[in-house]
Amino acid sequence: MLTRVPSDLTQHELVTALELIHASLNVSNEEEFKTLLSRIEALIPCSHIIVVLAKIDEYTRFQDFLNMVNVSYPLDWIDLYMKEGYAEIDPVLRSHFGRFSTQIWSETYRKAVSPREQRFIGNAEAFGLSEGITLGIASHRQGAGSVFSFAGRSMSDHARHAMLLEYLIPHLHIALMRTLSPSSIPNSVHNTTISHREREVLDWMKEGKTSWEISQILRISERTVNFHVQNILSKLQASTRGHAIALAIQQGLIGP
Repeated sequence: MLTRVPSDLTQHELVTALELIHASLNVSNEEEFKTLLSRIEALIPCSHIIVVLAKIDEYTRFQDFLNMVNVSYPLDWIDLYMKEGYAEIDPVLRSHFGRFSTQIWSETYRKAVSPREQRFIGNAEAFGLSEGITLGIASHRQGAGSVFSFAGRSMSDHARHAMLLEYLIPHLHIALMRTLSPSSIPNSVHNTTISHREREVLDWMKEGKTSWEISQILRISERTVNFHVQNILSKLQASTRGHAIALAIQQGLIGP
């Protein structure tokens, strides 16, 4: 996932993205989380948003649904989805777990060839869910993974829609984990100690620098930078660099 905002953003988009990240640090309940998500409509042309947290196994494969935050998905579609057990045939959901990479629905749908998958896609389209982007993060320590789905008729028109979401998702994922009931899942926030050098690496990671660029700035080898990056990911229990940056900001280890 990305660690910096795409460079071709307008001033309005840049300000909105940074405001969303800052607001994510203060979200404390589900209603605030929904409000935060609804503001994404100012950045990308999405008309339906839903977030799911699911139980995963050690290989990040889907086990069961833990929690759902519906911002604007059709309620009739959610009822039908659950009633028909669509989680077993939904090509986007099935591709998401085990990978946790960005999915453009139209690309995933083109690979769906079974009659059951085709019927599912047809039903989804009837509810206005024909185009969209799905992303998420696996939190191995908590045995849970997030699914953020954004649907809209022109979602796949511009690559930067996915780029923007990739930048925001690590911060939104942490806000999601923080707003869950303690009885649902262990708290993902804990005190972490990092070294001065690791903090320096984190600061430059936040600026979007590569390992090679950081090695030149800090005058150390690229191998040493990668060693620090792996330590940071391990200490923060992060899946990606972007996830690590979001966690570090939330815990006050580096500034936003």
